[in-house]
Amino acid sequence: MGLRNALLNAVSSAITSTGDIAESITYRVKSNPVYDVYTGQMANDETDYTITAIVSVASEDVKSGLKSVGNTGELTVIFSSKGLAFTPKTDDTIVRSAEIHTISKVDKDPAGASYTLTIRKLG
Repeated sequence: MGLRNALLNAVSSAITSTGDIAESITYRVKSNPVYDVYTGQMANDETDYTITAIVSVASEDVKSGLKSVGNTGELTVIFSSKGLAFTPKTDDTIVRSAEIHTISKVDKDPAGASYTLTIRKLG
């Protein structure tokens, strides 16, 4: 348990100490839709969390030399799992600079200290 806590603290400190590179984004958790019998509509609950993350452009690899080429239109979001009140999933969204992004992939490092999301702008 001590090693995991040390890793959580190290990742959290590393992300927050990057200064201008890290940014605050909104992680929007969507709950399961509930059917309202009175209105006949599905009601979705959304809860917003502000997290500090490093956002970068995801690029595609080319087989000849594995060089990074072009922009896939996707972004990579890396953030610490320390103190999270949610578990990231692909049903949720990210709000960055007033633009909504869908989550297409969620990766967690082996120690569980950080999450890496692949996101794409909605619409």
